This record gives sequence, C-alpha cells and structure tokens, in this order.
Amino acid sequence: MQLARRSGEITMLQAQTVYENDEFTYELGLDPVLKHVPAKGDRGKAVAYYAFYKTKSGDYAFEVAYKPEMDKFARTYSQAYSKGYSSPWKTNFDEMAKKTLLKRVLKYAPMSTEIAMQVQSDSTIKHYDPNADQDTMKDLTLAHDETEYIEAEYEETPEQDDLDARTDPVTGEVRDEPAAD
Repeated sequence: MQLARRSGEITMLQAQTVYENDEFTYELGLDPVLKHVPAKGDRGKAVAYYAFYKTKSGDYAFEVAYKPEMDKFARTYSQAYSKGYSSPWKTNFDEMAKKTLLKRVLKYAPMSTEIAMQVQSDSTIKHYDPNADQDTMKDLTLAHDETEYIEAEYEETPEQDDLDARTDPVTGEVRDEPAAD
C-alpha cells in the first residue's frame, strides 16, 4: 500500500470488511457505485470485503467479494488452509481477504515496475537465507522463488494447430492462410 501511495498517482487506497448489519450496496457497469455505511452498535458477522483506489485524476476502481467466495479462494490457493494446518487464512481471515482484494484492484491501478514486482512477489514462496547478501534479504523480490507451479494440461487440437500456423510470430497477427515456409 505504501508503494502504491508513493507512486504519486494514487491518492486513496483502502480495504474494508462489510458486516451483516452495515448498509452496503454496489453496482458495476459504466457508472460503478460503491456505498458502505457501517452500522452503529452491533455490526454482526463479516459477510463481504472490498478494496478500492482513487487516483489524483479522479479515476477509481474497486473489487468486492462475499465471504463464501473468499473462503473458496483460500481453500483453492492456500495449501495450509485447505489441509487444516495453521495459516494466516485461519488466524486472520478478514485481513487476508482484504489483502487479496487489494492485490486484485491494484492490477487496474497505474503502477510503477517496483509496485508490480512487489505485488507479484507477495504471491510466491520465499525462503529466508541468513547466508544471503543483505540486499536480497531486505528485498525478497530478489530472493529465489520456491513456489511450486502446477502446469495446466494443454492438449493441442487441429483448430489450435491451424491457428498457430496462421499466427505471425513477430506481430501476433492472425493471417487468413497459413504462412508459406
């Protein structure tokens, strides 16, 4: 969040929890609207989360997710959570949900390369190495990525083969006929 604010473009960046007794509405479309009025007194249980940013030029974006969607996200992307181990998703679910939505909404924000690297690095597994140079330990984006990536199975189809043959490898343009070798 600090990096996004330091960019000079983002004037407001927040993530909030919505509770069952709060007044909360949002609309998507050409004129998106987000309205959240916290209840006075007992707010009830957490039911949704949202994150938004606003730029100095007045542009804005927001992401909203209800608790079941965030639970599904945690079960899908956190091995510790899905297997019942100790996990930030278990000990601080609301904060992890807000962090997830902040990362989602920042994908639409004007960002420097430094911010993009930090957001991407936050989704990877790093190992603290006390023998590594101090610059690497201060900035874990420089540390070795130990994330186990699962490759999706991809089966070539005749249609895909034809599309590949008709696609110019330099421009990405799809031609009407396959390229002549």
